Amino acid sequence: MDLSGLNERQLEAVKSTEGPVMVMAGAGSGKTKVLTTRISYLISDLGIPKENILAVTFTNKAANEMKERIGNILNINTKSMWVSTFHSFASRLLRLEIDKLPPYTKYFNIIDDDDSLKIVKEVMKSMGDLYTAPKEMRGLISRSKNFLDFSIKNQEKRTEFHRVLDAYEARLKSENLLDFDDLIIKTIELFKNNPAVLEKYQNKFQYILVDEFQDTNGLQYNLMSLLARKHKNIFVVGDDFQSIYAFRGAKIENIQKFRKEFLDSKLILLEQNYRSTEEILKLANDVIDKNPNQIKKVMFSNNNNGVKPVLYNAFSYYDEIMYVVDKIKQLILNGDNYSDMAIMYRANHISRGFEEELMKSRIPYKIYGGLSYFSRAEIKDMIAYLRLLVIPSDDFSFKRVVNIPKRGIGNAILDKLAITAHENNISLFEAIPYYKGKGQGADGLKEFKMIMDSIRLTIENVKLVDLIDILLSETGYEDELRRVEDEDTAEDKIKNVKEFKSVLKDIDEESELSNVEKLSSLLGDLALRTNNDDNNDGNSVILTTFHQAKGLEFKNVFMVANEEGIFPSQNSASDEEIEEERRICYVGITRAKKRLYLTYCNRRRVFGYDTDMERSRFIDDMDKDLLDSGIKKKSATIFVSKPTALKKEESKISNDNNCIFKTGDKINHKIFGDGIVVSKDDSTITVAFKAEVGVKKLKANHPSLRKL
Repeated sequence: MDLSGLNERQLEAVKSTEGPVMVMAGAGSGKTKVLTTRISYLISDLGIPKENILAVTFTNKAANEMKERIGNILNINTKSMWVSTFHSFASRLLRLEIDKLPPYTKYFNIIDDDDSLKIVKEVMKSMGDLYTAPKEMRGLISRSKNFLDFSIKNQEKRTEFHRVLDAYEARLKSENLLDFDDLIIKTIELFKNNPAVLEKYQNKFQYILVDEFQDTNGLQYNLMSLLARKHKNIFVVGDDFQSIYAFRGAKIENIQKFRKEFLDSKLILLEQNYRSTEEILKLANDVIDKNPNQIKKVMFSNNNNGVKPVLYNAFSYYDEIMYVVDKIKQLILNGDNYSDMAIMYRANHISRGFEEELMKSRIPYKIYGGLSYFSRAEIKDMIAYLRLLVIPSDDFSFKRVVNIPKRGIGNAILDKLAITAHENNISLFEAIPYYKGKGQGADGLKEFKMIMDSIRLTIENVKLVDLIDILLSETGYEDELRRVEDEDTAEDKIKNVKEFKSVLKDIDEESELSNVEKLSSLLGDLALRTNNDDNNDGNSVILTTFHQAKGLEFKNVFMVANEEGIFPSQNSASDEEIEEERRICYVGITRAKKRLYLTYCNRRRVFGYDTDMERSRFIDDMDKDLLDSGIKKKSATIFVSKPTALKKEESKISNDNNCIFKTGDKINHKIFGDGIVVSKDDSTITVAFKAEVGVKKLKANHPSLRKL
């Protein structure tokens, strides 16, 4: 077999076939090439039957790519090979052996999350009123099966959980069902209860390979450990620098656990990167070197013709957004494609401002691994609530939110209400007082109307940004999210909704209309804020979180919102959590092939409040000689303190930023466009915009302004 395409360390990894081997493969170092070449080498040069090799990874895409590469190298059919995800491997094995775990039979069914939730609901319904919502209970059951250290502190919830879990498990057994989380658990149980079965598969799988080893949880580690104990020919590939999935149960400790269990294991470092320039890798090395307790690697590249990563200190979030959009336009003019670019961030809600400006600039974009901001269900719900406040005759919006949260208002009641509305020639909302029905649904309709009428009366007496908090509280929407969603999902959705306050803040400041008129104008505009994803032939700027970006690469990467409380996350307090946040930073940096831009701003509009920000400690930790920071604002304030959370209240504006503009400066305003400063005083500037806008007097430190 031709191995001439491998570097020295890759070749060593392929040929080290006997005994336990750990390969620490840095970002872009060709780990998939090593895995597939090693499997091909075992088959072609050592004569190992393909059915005696087991390779496991985390996604079907990765497994299929491995099979395809092996097939191309050896010109063989790889369909029957044991190359799959952990769960597919467990499922395949259980189909052959699960009858040794009575009462299960090989005809068992695997239920998805929806069916699992349905069973949880049925079980809980049979128990009467319970403290925990079914969706949260389903999440707890899943965590209990994936986290070996799972526990529940609340005694009432803990007691309830065990009651439901026992009934849920009994139901699955009685119907010959396994949920997705059971697959690995039942395989381990099978092996422990049936030593002969374990020995059979230990003999079968003479060579075991594990991809993305840093992402394995305790169960996955235990499963591979059981299988490898006889021949000890286990080959694990991973990168402790890229372990960023602790929230899913990944245990970075498995790397040290492996080295302690297999004391004679060989360690091979893949440090040559084939993706990024040397300038980008120097910065990545500098960042990750601050983490203790890791296997030392120094990534390098033979691509020495790159440029330094750029650090940009923006005055405001709008300045940051426009800097990124302007750079994208410039790169396009220089011959790059939109698909060469990615905007990456730590928190989903950060995408909103970038999406709006990309749409205004007619730049195609896609949200990778998620929905665009205005397509998210919780945002559509808020928009529907606002529409109904302004336009009570909006039947479409009424039908969307009348039963969110649940008020016992089903389709049958809505059909009857529609008849009442038709008979009186009025809208569904206006027909509620005329509805003659009785019971929970009828009461729910009356309560809904009372809430909406009450909020409508306050619209002109509150700030528009406060309207979101009022809706979340008075309608019970926030409580419902926390009740029916798992904790992380609920928190993410609530942050998305609160980011909508920034949309309201923009229009609240830029208009002298009444609040109802402002809302009407905004809601009409929102209908146009849709991203035309389907008409750009894949040539789109990618917007993504760092977690979603792992495994991807782009010619140009913009890492935005590098500020304390956002990145690192305000939820990261312990040393271990900060170390993981730093690994996330490393993952972001190493997605870039040619150009890397890091941005942060002095003031950011966070959930409707203009807040003083402090740049991320990860930026402070960087060797400034590795960065091109010459383009940052001369007036930029350098922050050095390390807050643990974002400030909740609207902060006072520092006088330091009051005089950043001078007469004659060309500026851009988010709403009014480009203009020239014609005069200024201590805190305000007078700007001449285009004729249709005219001359405006503005606060000099407003976040909607940027210097051109």
